[in-house]
Amino acid sequence: MKNWIQYFPHKKLIPLYCSVILCSCSLKEFNPGGTTADVVFAAQEGMNALVNSAYVNYGGQFYGREDLVMLTEGGTDLWINIANSGYGRQMTKYEELTPGTGQLRNTWNRLYEIINYCNAGIERIDAVPYNSADEKKARKGELHFLRAYSYWHIVEFYGGVDLRTHETKTAVLTAQRSPVSAFYDLMLQDLDVAIANLPVDPVPATDIGRATLKAAYGLKARVAITRVAYETSQAEKDRYYQIAKDAATYVINNQAALKVSLYATAAEVFAPANNKTNREAMFVVTHSTVQSLNPQPNNPNRLHMWFKAKYSAKAGVIQSLAYGNDNNARSGSMCMMPTRRLLELYNEQVDGRYRAWFRETYNQNASNYTWTADDLAAFEKPASMLGTRINQGEIALMYTKQKIADKRTRPYAVVDIDDIYNGDRVSTNARFNICFPSLTKFDDPNLPAPNSNFGTKDVITMRLPEMYFIAAECEVMMSGGSKARAAELINVIRRRAAIAGRESDMTVNESQMTMDFLLEEKAREFCGEHIRWFDLKRTGKLYDYVKAYNKDIPLIQPFHVLRPIPQMFLDAITNAAEFGQNTGY
Repeated sequence: MKNWIQYFPHKKLIPLYCSVILCSCSLKEFNPGGTTADVVFAAQEGMNALVNSAYVNYGGQFYGREDLVMLTEGGTDLWINIANSGYGRQMTKYEELTPGTGQLRNTWNRLYEIINYCNAGIERIDAVPYNSADEKKARKGELHFLRAYSYWHIVEFYGGVDLRTHETKTAVLTAQRSPVSAFYDLMLQDLDVAIANLPVDPVPATDIGRATLKAAYGLKARVAITRVAYETSQAEKDRYYQIAKDAATYVINNQAALKVSLYATAAEVFAPANNKTNREAMFVVTHSTVQSLNPQPNNPNRLHMWFKAKYSAKAGVIQSLAYGNDNNARSGSMCMMPTRRLLELYNEQVDGRYRAWFRETYNQNASNYTWTADDLAAFEKPASMLGTRINQGEIALMYTKQKIADKRTRPYAVVDIDDIYNGDRVSTNARFNICFPSLTKFDDPNLPAPNSNFGTKDVITMRLPEMYFIAAECEVMMSGGSKARAAELINVIRRRAAIAGRESDMTVNESQMTMDFLLEEKAREFCGEHIRWFDLKRTGKLYDYVKAYNKDIPLIQPFHVLRPIPQMFLDAITNAAEFGQNTGY
């Protein structure tokens, strides 16, 4: 029998991993042999297990793994995937992207699994007796939050597809499309329920990674501003701008009560020491430092791998925990290098985010190094430097967004922006096009080894600055909005980003408040953080921005604002012709 949702609980209760919870994790597998789901989920322990199951795919399949990076940062104006093989090429360059692409099928299946867990819990939880009313409310809020979060991913990736609000218990042989508006109506309803039930602190308080009140407000703001894109009249647009603005403003004005706040500097935001208790984070996907507690025990979080230039075996530099993994350059499915556009968005003379979040230099970390003829040739240096030395601790490599006039004669290797790129495209020089400024937001100094897959940092999927951007965008775009207020909001983020003493240089005014400026500023703040594709799609800029700023993705078409419906799903239902494939596929 065909079944397009792989739904486990009615056959067995899946292992419930502690990856959703950060520290002192005590979630237990609850799998009583021979017990039906209706019996298990009627008890507090069984319902809690079901709620925990709804979190698992976010850590095990999505945030921390390559598929979602390809779907949310790949294929945009900011990144080019130079690995260029297999599904990486399909998902990040729209090249040979078909309904058979496996990662799109996996994403579809895993998101619908989450939704089915949520539907099963939402239908039952009111009747479940709990020892604590507060815990019951929290679990109810989490179910509604996670259903909204999952449907936001589904509807943005695939469009108006199958909207399910009841638990799927048997094989599904037919499916009907629902309008996008129905998805957004449900999400906003879910988020109102989440806001009414979620606490400020997770229950129990040690369970970092659960949805809390700040996450619900944040997602409501994100969902409402995305809904605007599907409205045609200004009055309806204003309605959802107001909802988004109110939710974002609530967070901004109630930071102390919600226990969220901005760090003083950009460097602190992604400092490893702040990762597990990040005060700027509004929702995180956790990865346990205890290997066995992760859904993917051998590689729970691999974000540290994919934004790295090749540095080892160059001018004597060796792999180290300080510099991270560099095995992915030009190999495997993904190696994300910044576009020239992204690098040139930063003015590093006044904006501290560039130095805080990108690495340009590598010091000699093995022993004193003597230039060889081969290395001199690789970096196009004069033969007269043969035998000169780079001492341990001195700069050995510089991959920079600057133009360096004397790059060939400096005592260390230099690859400047004109070496990395040929105009607006990645250079065809294979010696230089794997040498680029590396994003360091996801660096993990606690890896077992520099080239290990086993990263354990939590992934921040929503953080406080987004609320400032959403509120500012509403002020810019809605009738009667205040561009002066928008500038005030953006200046909070820009002044935090400023190099000390250059705050006035980072201050902007209301005349600069346009959608294009906000997208530029959001690129500077959120690059690499799983949001760019959504923002470009939402604002109607995806096709135009990629065409203008990422010449290495020449195949993008307007219909790529949706991904194809997985062929597996269409093959599994009997009314595939009626359901239909998304345009262009």
